[in-house]
Amino acid sequence: MQKLTADWQPDDGRSLFLVGDPMQSIYRFRKADVGLFLAAANNGIGTVPLQRLSLYRNNRSCTELVTWVNSTFKNVFPACDDAAAGAIAYRRFAAAHGPMVDAGVTVHGIVATKDDDGGELEAERLIAIIDAERAADPGRKIAVLVRARRHLEALVARIRSQRPDLRFTAVEVESLADRQPVQDLLALTKALYHRADRVNWLAILRAPWCGLRLADLHALAGDDFNATVWSLLNDAERVLRLSADGRARLDHLRSVLVEVLRQQGRQSPARWLMGAWLALGGPACLGSKTEFADCDAFFALIDKLDAAGRFSADELEKETARLFAAPDLAADGNLQFMTLHKSKGLEFDTVILPGLHRTTRPGDKPLMLWEEVILDGLEEHLIAAPLKKRSQKNMMTPYDYLAALESGRTGNEAARLLYVGATRAIRHLHLVGVANVNAKGDIKAPGNTFLDLLWPALANNFALPDRPAEVLGAAAPAFIPKLLRVAEPIRIDLPSRQVAAAEAEVGGGDESDMGNSLDALVGTLTHRYLEMMAREGLDFWPASRLTGLRGAMEVWLSQQGCGDHDAALAAQRVASMLATTLASDEGRWLLARHQSAGTELALAHADATGASLHVVDRTFVANGERWIVDYKTTSVAGDLAERAANYRPQLDRYASLFATDDRPPRLAIYFVANGRLIEVPTAG
Repeated sequence: MQKLTADWQPDDGRSLFLVGDPMQSIYRFRKADVGLFLAAANNGIGTVPLQRLSLYRNNRSCTELVTWVNSTFKNVFPACDDAAAGAIAYRRFAAAHGPMVDAGVTVHGIVATKDDDGGELEAERLIAIIDAERAADPGRKIAVLVRARRHLEALVARIRSQRPDLRFTAVEVESLADRQPVQDLLALTKALYHRADRVNWLAILRAPWCGLRLADLHALAGDDFNATVWSLLNDAERVLRLSADGRARLDHLRSVLVEVLRQQGRQSPARWLMGAWLALGGPACLGSKTEFADCDAFFALIDKLDAAGRFSADELEKETARLFAAPDLAADGNLQFMTLHKSKGLEFDTVILPGLHRTTRPGDKPLMLWEEVILDGLEEHLIAAPLKKRSQKNMMTPYDYLAALESGRTGNEAARLLYVGATRAIRHLHLVGVANVNAKGDIKAPGNTFLDLLWPALANNFALPDRPAEVLGAAAPAFIPKLLRVAEPIRIDLPSRQVAAAEAEVGGGDESDMGNSLDALVGTLTHRYLEMMAREGLDFWPASRLTGLRGAMEVWLSQQGCGDHDAALAAQRVASMLATTLASDEGRWLLARHQSAGTELALAHADATGASLHVVDRTFVANGERWIVDYKTTSVAGDLAERAANYRPQLDRYASLFATDDRPPRLAIYFVANGRLIEVPTAG
């Protein structure tokens, strides 16, 4: 601002108009300094003097609220302005509106035992306040304002579990990870990516799309803590222990996941997981458009992480916790939950300020503190102090002085933040806090809290009840949630991979069709690396690179439920086959760059018998011909041409998918362990 007015001259016709309310300066975390307001008001901007005008009319709140705020906050704010301390004295104001019916300030004092934070009873009291306000006037706009988002957790959890009819709007308040459908999706992701993750496998059996009862879960896995849940639910004798309902639900889930696990690594993570969720009937378990929006955000996050090369189940969990859930799309906006900072500039008929007794989480101590000060009234100097050493524990250092100055500024801004919340109300302000009973039987407000600031004005509203059982801390009635699940398994008619009987007899199906065997995992991992080689180009795949990949291979295999010995053995087999391919002229030609190439190409085909999904391992155009190649990772001895001919039905089926391609087809099997590409003659 000083630079904008640097060349202004007196009486040149230009003017400067600034508006601000120092009592609402609440953005120190954005480096806002209320002292700048005081300096401008007292000294002007550069060479431009300012005439100070004070506005005192409150055009929002009724007389009852204005009177209470004036009498209370004059004792909450500092006695005088102090720019260095970030202190602003209270300025009284007058109400533009007269008295209103059912208006004023109501204090809800809750007394708790020493070690109880009062979350449950506070949530119960808040719901009662909301119900009473809506009963008085259904169209009344109500806001619940908190200092930190976590102060709403108990209230939101209680509403979600016991009062789903109470629709509210919460913008950037609820974490995406706290929504139940997203928790179910995260459990599904972790289970599919780690066969030995017992907790999450049990979670997906309990999720609404399956909904096994506890008795069935215990019958399935209660006496075997060593085997994976996936192996247990494939144990026919064990499954017979379940109820008829449990067997039907388990059969549906198993049939879906068998197909899903076959496709692992052949699609993007988001598409693969979404396919699993759709096939399980996940959308049928959602109750609102809001939950659909949350699930969409979850899959979009997977795509984002995958594009950045950061996707993993653990990274997904961390990033999900950082996102906010979508607000309730069915809410009418009359009930809103938000932070005090978000509420600035807004107004509501009724404002509820809960959690007055709650503190904010202390931040980490910075390694260095600094302050600009004016010495001898001349110029600014920078004072910097490093974090004090352990040996200085009992010494007063410059760091202690600057930390105390910063703490005082934080406390002064806390008073202004509380003032902003109280002045959002038009008609009614509800203050809700919990005070604790100490060892002497005295009732005290927790230190460094809003309740501590207001304690002189509110203390009379906190008293021990006549009956000790009414003191918070007495056991509340236990809430027993109901199992949410579909009435019966949802069967979705999605395209599925099908292996012809002739192919099955000769082992023509992909090795990944063999379930969770070690051979299947070796085949899946080999396919992945062959796809990477074809996509990235062989220049990026010298044989020496394979040595450094063994560890990554073993980690992936262990995540699929392999023990250390099996993982090492399987990784050795994969590395050996890849080395054979890189040393083979036929293998290198197959993976080289070609025209119209596709790797792990998924194609759907529909006919009168239904829809089916086919994955072509490798296809490309060379010399005007369309090559269609399928990989086989089993070790083969003897006549390779004779063995390759057995796969003719499978290759013909793949060739039919390219019927509209005018180029003549060339069909072949690539035996990865042998490094040999064997052509299979076409029917023509």
